[in-house]
Amino acid sequence: MEENRKLTKKEKKELRKLEWQKKEKSNERNAKIKKYSIWAGAVAVIVLIIAGLLMLVNTPSSPSSKASNVAPVSAKDITNGESAAKVTLIEYSDFQCPACAAYYPVVKQLLEDYKDKIYFVYRIFPLTSIHPNARISSQAAYAAYRQNKFFEMEDLLFVNQKDWAKASNPSGIFMDYARELKLDAKKFEADMNSEEAKKYVIDSENQALSEGINSTPTFILNGVKIKNPQGYDEFKKLIENELNKE
Repeated sequence: MEENRKLTKKEKKELRKLEWQKKEKSNERNAKIKKYSIWAGAVAVIVLIIAGLLMLVNTPSSPSSKASNVAPVSAKDITNGESAAKVTLIEYSDFQCPACAAYYPVVKQLLEDYKDKIYFVYRIFPLTSIHPNARISSQAAYAAYRQNKFFEMEDLLFVNQKDWAKASNPSGIFMDYARELKLDAKKFEADMNSEEAKKYVIDSENQALSEGINSTPTFILNGVKIKNPQGYDEFKKLIENELNKE
């Protein structure tokens, strides 16, 4: 019968060829499935990671918190304005910190606009682990403070931050600033390098650390640690809120 007919060599060859082609297609299909599975798994992992990060970023956090451990303003603090003002703004700052330099004109404008309505307290907090000239610049500011020119020196340090921040020895630059401010240069140099200046800066640093301050700038507004405002208008709104409180 026809179904029992033996295959010719040619037919057997064609049959093997068809089986081989079928097997190859099956292998290719399986390889693609495996490849897509691996990629799908990787994408799923990435999506989960991104989702987790977004959850962390978008987790609501309190914009402010009572800073109960912050030391009250005392005679050793460097201040500007009237202590009887309705608003007391404390800033922990590092002269070599770029973010502090960015906030410097904002705070300066607020102090000019509100004058006697804000009692401003500047607390030195040099982040010496990442800013090698933070301590000596703080000592320079303290030396200017000894001649009643702290905030004038602050202006020069922040405005010219890029000029001295990476200097191997910026003391000479600070001496030039002292002359520009018409300070007693010899006294300034002695004060900048004095044990008194070093102690003041170290004590200020340790105080900030003991209060849980870990970044600069950090602002305390009427005893409340605030989230750093995004620009002048947002900062002004916070000040206005405090001024309008009964």
